[in-house]
Amino acid sequence: MNAIVDLAVHTLGPVLYVVLLVGAAGGLVVGIMLLVDSARVMRWNHSLNAWYSTHRATDVLERPVEVKRVVYRWHRVAGVLVFAGALFSLDVLIFGFKTDALTRAFRDLGNPALLNLLFETVRIFLIVGNLAAFLAAAVLVFRPSLLKGLETWGDRQYGSSQSSLALDAMRFQPDEFARAKPRLVGGAIVLGSLYVLISLGLLLV
Repeated sequence: MNAIVDLAVHTLGPVLYVVLLVGAAGGLVVGIMLLVDSARVMRWNHSLNAWYSTHRATDVLERPVEVKRVVYRWHRVAGVLVFAGALFSLDVLIFGFKTDALTRAFRDLGNPALLNLLFETVRIFLIVGNLAAFLAAAVLVFRPSLLKGLETWGDRQYGSSQSSLALDAMRFQPDEFARAKPRLVGGAIVLGSLYVLISLGLLLV
């Protein structure tokens, strides 16, 4: 685990340093331009101020996919596949899954006894779930109509489109503030960029 963390630090650290350096240098240029020629910066902002909404992308993900007709038409095949998957999972969980190996692998993250209890709880939960899958497989093979009541109760659609409307609303307050007080915003950006550049320079010393 420590080797993985060290590899991530040595790989992502230089990339993050370069990103911060380029961002601070760009911020310094923008800040100076706001101080000396704010109208040009506002024209740049107007040209680059394109709005990208995630609503269209999430609509594709939230569109329901109808599989009931296929499952009921091939209910015996679906039941056999569920039975085979549950049987394989139970064989692995009961005879092949060892929580001690996971506890040793993640021992640096916390108390080994607590980790072992957590992994054992997950194992038992998965075993119970696969035992329930046996029952579902039997119903699919012999009496698929018994699932229609449960399906009607659980066949609901949950989407994030309504909750994400507030996130997709355009807010122009920062632009209006920068347009009203360009020198104040430019000075703050220059100071922040200089602070980041000096801090990055001290890291190299």
